[in-house]
Amino acid sequence: MHFENIAEGVRLCTQNTDKFKTCRINFSMAMPLDSDASARAILPFILHRRCAKYPDFIAFSRVLDELYGAAISAGVIKRGEAQILSFSMTAIDDRFALDGDTVALECVQLLTDIIFDPLTDGESFPADIVEQEKRLLVEMIENEMNDKRRYALTRCEEIMFKDEAYSINRLGSVDEVKTLTPEKVYSAWKDVLRRATIQVTMVGSMDIEPVADILKSKFSSIDRDVAKIDTVFVNEVNQPEYICEEMPIKQGKLVMGFRTGMADEYDNSVPMRIAVDIFGGGTYSKLFSVVREKMSLCYYCSAALFSSKGVVMVQSGIEDINEEKAKNEILNQLSLVAQGEFSDEDFSSSIKSITDSIISNNDTPESICAWYSSQLLRENLKTPEAYVEEIAEVEKSQVIDAAKTIKLDTVFMLKSNGEVSDDED
Repeated sequence: MHFENIAEGVRLCTQNTDKFKTCRINFSMAMPLDSDASARAILPFILHRRCAKYPDFIAFSRVLDELYGAAISAGVIKRGEAQILSFSMTAIDDRFALDGDTVALECVQLLTDIIFDPLTDGESFPADIVEQEKRLLVEMIENEMNDKRRYALTRCEEIMFKDEAYSINRLGSVDEVKTLTPEKVYSAWKDVLRRATIQVTMVGSMDIEPVADILKSKFSSIDRDVAKIDTVFVNEVNQPEYICEEMPIKQGKLVMGFRTGMADEYDNSVPMRIAVDIFGGGTYSKLFSVVREKMSLCYYCSAALFSSKGVVMVQSGIEDINEEKAKNEILNQLSLVAQGEFSDEDFSSSIKSITDSIISNNDTPESICAWYSSQLLRENLKTPEAYVEEIAEVEKSQVIDAAKTIKLDTVFMLKSNGEVSDDED
């Protein structure tokens, strides 16, 4: 990997390789999660369909076709208390282009066109385009809320983190989206260019120097003032909070949120990942093998560590009558892990599963880009191989100690109200 600082808060991360038939370019732009989340969330969807140079669908599609059928995508994720906007392109690698075409460089140029030179009137985005994307963003938010499993997780997060920025949806809210104006969205775009922490990640056989020159030229005219992004890590847990809601569903959704005691995303993160995996990761885990398979208390049951916030979320689908049994057994299995009641085979299975998952990030240009893009807020990036070495050094006693720090914070139960919905997921 090659790393180069392009401007204040802007890093170019590249892997020059002829291993793949395609190249991948990704722009990741991180801002603090706050009340402007909706105005920023709509930006990738406005920008990635057009720009000043290619102002309509036909012109934009034509240039993608000319780039050997290159594909462009955009999205928004949440990592800790950062909102991350992303723009990605996948195209044929330069080695397979005709007549020496520099496809990767042209893709970078197109991405910089849509990010730095979008279709505007100099003060706002076109009103009709903003209204169209507002409708689509509202629909996206509502569709996620109609997914009952996702809804339950989102509601648990809103309750558990009600006093923290982490409670904010990465897309904002329907009400906030509806109030957006072309001028407000334009202001959010200017703010992102000036204040976001940015990483450009590339994988392919391209020449890096011209890419760096384009990026330096684009950022040279921007007076950068990078926003500080701090994620709050809460270590103390008082009496766990319980909230229950009812909806027309066939299957109850139980979500349990835990604090890990982590002081930051690096604190004890490797033993914690193994502890959570043994607790509720693969088929060897306690939640799968005991709670789901042996006791048949859940249709699904798993645990996930969000190290960027220092929390563990357990999700399960259950019959409403099994709520107390399921909750108690989930807590019992966590207690058993914390007591070291897992076999050497469980431990080695977890190590192997996590290791295989990490090493698989080297398999495609997309997964390599995703691996390094996820670290854009870190000063020093870690390779998959380095992470695997850390995992190999973890001892069973460290995993037990990590499990002991996991404490229940919030329980959210979504029950049936006696009616049945046809569109339940």
